[in-house]
Amino acid sequence: MNRLFGRAKPKEPPANLNDCISNIDSRGESIDKKINRLDMELKKYKDQMKKMREGPSKNTVKQKAMRVLKQKKM
Repeated sequence: MNRLFGRAKPKEPPANLNDCISNIDSRGESIDKKINRLDMELKKYKDQMKKMREGPSKNTVKQKAMRVLKQKKM
């Protein structure tokens, strides 16, 4: 029968609870770093927009800031 249908693949042992906890902790830390980086970038754009007059250059900076906000929301 095994020749006809083949053998089942050996099953891997389930993940260890400590491994899962460490993975979640590292993921949380990386997300915090990403949020801090995006906050710094947003602050830079906000300061830049304060100094600018209305016009196309301010609109491009505004678009960049909106893109960063969308990344932060995800």
